[in-house]
Amino acid sequence: MGYAFLVAGSDRATLVECGLVDVRASTSAAERLLAISEALDALIRRHHPTALAVERLFFNKNARTAMRVSEARGVALLCGARAGLEIAEYTPQDVKISVTGDGRGDKKAVQRMLPRLVALDTPITQDNVADAVAIALTHLQRAQFAAAVAAAT
Repeated sequence: MGYAFLVAGSDRATLVECGLVDVRASTSAAERLLAISEALDALIRRHHPTALAVERLFFNKNARTAMRVSEARGVALLCGARAGLEIAEYTPQDVKISVTGDGRGDKKAVQRMLPRLVALDTPITQDNVADAVAIALTHLQRAQFAAAVAAAT
């Protein structure tokens, strides 16, 4: 599971931290979910975010993968709710439109755009981390737009 913490900048968002929640595949499902919960709780305590943005599930042909993703996603939602965070969910198409301007863009197109939109020290090469940065960026952009609209009305 990838994660990313961003802050708004005047020109580009700044990446505070990103990475993978590392869980051992050899452990039981319950132990993996507990490890995800503990890691997310620690990240939330360290960074004090105001929101949690997650990818909305989409149909997956592989039921086993879909179940594992939905379980991990549920743990993330629980951690965010427990911390009192605003929760936002975005479809993969929402993220692609936000980052690339095209809802049909692929993962490589998203990865190519991230350095143009987020101040990065090093390129992001891991798909799950790039996805997390893109989802966080989507939320940041939409929150900024909503704030601008609210200020104008």
